[in-house]
Amino acid sequence: MDWFKKLFFKKKSLEEVSSWLKEEQETAEKEQQQAINTGQQALPELLRNVKEAIAKLEKAELRNPNIPERAKHFMQGNREQFIRLTNKFIENIFIPKDGPDISQIDLLFHQYAQNVARPATILLEFFGEEVKKLRSAMASIEEKIVDIKKTQAQKDTIKKTGDLIQKIEDIKNEKETTEKQQAEFQTQLQQLINKRDTLKKEKEEFTKKPEYAQVKDDIISSAKERQEAEQDITGLFLALSDAIKKYAHKIKNEKIAKYAENPLEALIKDYSLGILKHKEDIAKAVTSGELELKPEKTQKTLEAIKQLTKERLGAMIHRYAKAKKREADIQGDVAERPIMKEYTQYAEDIKTANTEIEQLEKTIAKLKIPTDEETKEELKRELVTFKITLVL
Repeated sequence: MDWFKKLFFKKKSLEEVSSWLKEEQETAEKEQQQAINTGQQALPELLRNVKEAIAKLEKAELRNPNIPERAKHFMQGNREQFIRLTNKFIENIFIPKDGPDISQIDLLFHQYAQNVARPATILLEFFGEEVKKLRSAMASIEEKIVDIKKTQAQKDTIKKTGDLIQKIEDIKNEKETTEKQQAEFQTQLQQLINKRDTLKKEKEEFTKKPEYAQVKDDIISSAKERQEAEQDITGLFLALSDAIKKYAHKIKNEKIAKYAENPLEALIKDYSLGILKHKEDIAKAVTSGELELKPEKTQKTLEAIKQLTKERLGAMIHRYAKAKKREADIQGDVAERPIMKEYTQYAEDIKTANTEIEQLEKTIAKLKIPTDEETKEELKRELVTFKITLVL
């Protein structure tokens, strides 16, 4: 039957719901104010009725005076407690005007009902008619409050609907702002990418200049000299690596052991060429088999040991130091050349552009376009209460 019920639903757009809602808010406000005024006007009379009912209950005589004296005391104690609690309750009763007032009055009624539940039940056995009249008088006050609660509930429902409409409007505005910001960032990003690409092309053209080619050749040649000097040293000691490592371990000499780990650094720091003092001992250890080298390695190791001469090692150190100095001199000289300063500037500008691009891409990635789909679905559910179908 859901389809049949929906035949009586009104279809409204979001704009139409907004206009309708303003009218509903005004109507609900008027209805509540009317209910409050009616309640305030009626309250004095209703309170008098309650007080009269209390007085009757207080003066009521037992219909059966022959009940045990103990039962009379029990009855009287509960009557006094019931009347005292009821008097205290009506002293605090008031006509609520808004949500917080309604919460307060609900709490008063709840506490009163809990407190008088037992004495009221007992009194019904003795003074059923008087208790019922008192309850009826109290119910008349509650009716006025219930009327106000109904109008407040209607206002709350309307307010919730209004809040959802406002939320949809806020999301719309936020979405437009975010999309605008995203478009601006995308424009900035494209400009940065264009700038970087232009710099790369200019740099590529720049590297074709003869002056730059000369600088590059100088750097490469100096680096090559230094690398060859390094390879000369490491190549010699590579053949001795196993023998030196085992020999150093045997005599517990860390300085000699470094020749097996990093021969270049070990030789450069071995100012007195202390490795030569161990040359003969290493050869003897190899020949005697103390170092347990494989047969095919033994001969290569002995041949390499023969090359460990003061002249050879000195020449190696001199060549490496000379190549190292030349490389450093060329790099220092190159850094001061206008052509390299210009090249360095290109590199820095491209690096800066890449950093800015990366940061902007992260910023764009963090931008989340808000969506109002869930809020609209919630609004649709709320409008069912008013028999309205939201048309989007």
